[in-house]
Amino acid sequence: MKAQNKSKENFNFPKDRKTNIAVLVYDGVEIVDTGGPMDVFIKANNWNGNYNIYTVSASADKSTLMDGGTFNMLSKYSINDAPQADILIIPGTSPEIVHKVSADHKMMNWIVKQNEKTIMTMSVCTGGLILANTGLLDGRSATTHHWSLDELRSHPKIKVQETTRFVVDGKFLTGAGVTSGIDVALQAIEIIHGKDVADDLALGMVYDRYNTMEFLPKK
Repeated sequence: MKAQNKSKENFNFPKDRKTNIAVLVYDGVEIVDTGGPMDVFIKANNWNGNYNIYTVSASADKSTLMDGGTFNMLSKYSINDAPQADILIIPGTSPEIVHKVSADHKMMNWIVKQNEKTIMTMSVCTGGLILANTGLLDGRSATTHHWSLDELRSHPKIKVQETTRFVVDGKFLTGAGVTSGIDVALQAIEIIHGKDVADDLALGMVYDRYNTMEFLPKK
């Protein structure tokens, strides 16, 4: 199974302005988790999209040291001055860093506050654990990286999905890990613009959006 879709939301995106897409970043954030979804929306802008895509740093100085210490990103905003997002994307990281960032009450409160007015809230990989730690996924179906499913199960109110690349439940879209962030973003494009547009974008990215999770070892 590729995806579980339980969305009954009416996604009413603004027609009189650009849709704000905020990508939350923090020290140690995974590069593909971050860049994959952003690239989908950037390419959607090249098609006929109307997206204002920006990063939001958890640090006040807007500086983020990416996964592996590979490069330092300077975000457009920090959580102190970021505008309200229409779509909020939370990328993942290693489990150890998940625990560290989840203890950042200011960042976690910012996620909760932003979510009050988002049209979509998305996570990639262990970003789903960060989202779960806010309590926002309680009562929802969700997924995360297959190595972190047990930790997601530690939240008894979340209906954990194990064999899918992403899950849509209401306004929440959660991806299974790393490259599945591209799937999540393409699914958002499909919801907003239709399947043909999402498929065309995937074709341009040379990306097989109809892949499955069947490669995982059988338990």
